[in-house]
Amino acid sequence: MKKPLLFVLISIVIVLSCVLSSCQSGVPQAQYDQLNAQVADLQSQLAKAQSDFTKLQADKTNVDNQLINAQFQITSLQSQVSQSSLTGATPAETAAKIVKNYHDTHVYSAYDLFVCSDMASEVWNMLKAQNISAVVVVGDVDTAITDILQSDHAWVMATVGANDYLALETTGGYTVKKSEHPLYYRGWAFNSPADLKSHNDMVKEYNVRVEFRNQLNTEANKAAALYNASTNPSDAAKNKAVYDKLVELRTAQETTLNNLMSSISKLAAPISY
Repeated sequence: MKKPLLFVLISIVIVLSCVLSSCQSGVPQAQYDQLNAQVADLQSQLAKAQSDFTKLQADKTNVDNQLINAQFQITSLQSQVSQSSLTGATPAETAAKIVKNYHDTHVYSAYDLFVCSDMASEVWNMLKAQNISAVVVVGDVDTAITDILQSDHAWVMATVGANDYLALETTGGYTVKKSEHPLYYRGWAFNSPADLKSHNDMVKEYNVRVEFRNQLNTEANKAAALYNASTNPSDAAKNKAVYDKLVELRTAQETTLNNLMSSISKLAAPISY
């Protein structure tokens, strides 16, 4: 409200000043004195409004700084309370509390390998904050697989003692003992979420390239069929050229796929606890 008032007062002062400066000779003395007094009063109001506006700005800045400090203190206290509430009597209890708390405070409408990977990575970080060593694992908890590319799920394996590990199902918010579900204790482990992200990025690229390679193979087979059915040398030569180019492209994709598979294999270590 103060800022618009300043503009109004300034406008009035300018108008009256112009009237006094340009029309003094044609204005009766009494009216001139009255206008002059009005200008002086408005100038006084303007000075006060400017002073009030400056003070309000300073007060606002002060309040904003206090609010920032208060928010920082609240965040800090919430973090301390949260960390305290997630600490159990043993690493296993702490891990169980962390995965349950994570599940209770996160909602997802659908799960796939990549969503599960993000969830597992976040729980991995929470465990690390509690000084609990862990790895992120990918695999299949329904079928014993031997190829990492067949993985359709990700979870966390926490170290809760000497050679003692506990699986954490981040999508459900619970722990899984080996006696309850052995497939949680086999798969491929990543030492950090960064390695898992690189793995997922390469798997996405791998899958896209597989589709492209398969399309090239289909087209190469069509070209081979046309070549075999050619009835004159000209058509045969054209179909053979198309076939050769498609085979060349297919071979290049297969080489890239082999290189990707090699990189994927190096990022994760097979585990069987």
